[in-house]
Amino acid sequence: MAYVPAGIVGGAPAVAPGTTDGGVPPSAGVPGPVLPQREVERLLVFSAIALTVGVVCGAFIVRRIVRRSLAPLGAMTDAARQAATTDLRARVPVGRTRDEITDLAVTFNIMLARLDDAFEAQRRFAANASHELRTPLATTQAVIDDALAETPHGPTRDLLRDLRTLNSRSVHTVRTLLDLAETQAGRGTPEVVDLTLVVRREAASHRPTALANGVTVTENLGPAVVDGEPSMIQVMVRNLLDNAIRHNHRGGQVELHLRDEGPGILLRVANTGAAMTPQEAMRITEPFYRGAGRLGSSGSGLGAALVAAVVTRHGWRLHLFPRPDGGLIAEIRMPA
Repeated sequence: MAYVPAGIVGGAPAVAPGTTDGGVPPSAGVPGPVLPQREVERLLVFSAIALTVGVVCGAFIVRRIVRRSLAPLGAMTDAARQAATTDLRARVPVGRTRDEITDLAVTFNIMLARLDDAFEAQRRFAANASHELRTPLATTQAVIDDALAETPHGPTRDLLRDLRTLNSRSVHTVRTLLDLAETQAGRGTPEVVDLTLVVRREAASHRPTALANGVTVTENLGPAVVDGEPSMIQVMVRNLLDNAIRHNHRGGQVELHLRDEGPGILLRVANTGAAMTPQEAMRITEPFYRGAGRLGSSGSGLGAALVAAVVTRHGWRLHLFPRPDGGLIAEIRMPA
């Protein structure tokens, strides 16, 4: 109240009991001056105002301090979210002050760096091994083709034909390994992709293979546009269709559904085929896992793993579950 102007407070001066002019009370045992009721009420009002202003200013200052202190945690969350999509290049900014949060940020950056080095070494190994194998396999393929052209019909020609089939399968496996290594590296730039056009083109390119295997492909495609790396999305759709046709039976079907559900886009590929358990469906994305009920033997066992790598790279969601009457349903949910 010492900072409140007297003109605002006003009111009568404090008086002692038993007097009218603010003089000394007649009895020494009587308590000191008592504030008038009006002045007490004003004291309470100004005290409440001061308390409110102090609490509001204090809360604002504390909020600023807390937000500034916890800023590295927000950056750490963003880095962890980016690392969840197999992109381990993000780092948490480290402040100049040394405290517990700064130490945590430094430790988190060290962990991301080591994980990035480990994954990068694995990707380089797969890519280098694939490159080293591709040249001798291509040379072997050329030699077998020349031998087939000069060999008449008979057991030797049949043997060369089997060797060519095995070599072609190895070439396909090496190419898929290269695609998987490039997908996991994920150094491309996201763009706006017309997913409907990609699915329609891949379905058209796979239709001759489906007809040769006695499989019918039906399409129910709505307009859908996503953000992603075009080459990776094309690889994902191609392997989805390739697996749906290969893991089927003659007279079977492959159903393609693509629709915009408002908050996100759903790509659904359902195919008939051999019955499987939910545990088997969960293992399909493991590299080199081969499911039952295949048409032909030209697969590499990496198609579903490649699809899962593309989905993980973009931060999308992949759900695989078996159909009651045999076959598999693959659903990919992605933001529009």
